[in-house]
Amino acid sequence: MEQKNFVSNILGDTGRLETMTQRLRELARAEAAPPQNENAELAQVVSGLKGRFPTRAIEATGSLDRSIGMSSEKALIVLSHLTDNAIRHNAKRVRLEAVENNGSIKMTVSNDGDPISEPNREKIFDAFFTTRRDTGGTGMGLSIVQAVMTSHGGSIRLLPSDTGVAFELQFPAA
Repeated sequence: MEQKNFVSNILGDTGRLETMTQRLRELARAEAAPPQNENAELAQVVSGLKGRFPTRAIEATGSLDRSIGMSSEKALIVLSHLTDNAIRHNAKRVRLEAVENNGSIKMTVSNDGDPISEPNREKIFDAFFTTRRDTGGTGMGLSIVQAVMTSHGGSIRLLPSDTGVAFELQFPAA
């Protein structure tokens, strides 16, 4: 029995290391050479997001016909991390709202999941900070999101919210 537990722990640790390695590669790509002539239509990115989470309620409204100055792949990484976090924190629905804003696209990504506690609000973008280490959390997701946004001249910030969680993404317009 003890040997089974030992092997089970090794397999669990191996899975976490694989996830961590993947996250570190994403972070390295995000911080690598500056992007050149990247763009994607938001509607296409949202469609890809819904394809990744087919059983989830994802609502999208606003200026989805606009193009952002980021590849579809990188925008999907950003939105997938936010959606995955929401689901892991008991969200039943994720809402995206895009608005044109002085040469950029502001997108609010909100969910009805568990709110982020006041002490954790300051730490969520720190690499390796996680409240889910026991279930395989790496603490890399929001660091990657922030690195991708920053490397493309955009930004992300946590919005005050009475219920659930809301982030504001500022994408450069293409």
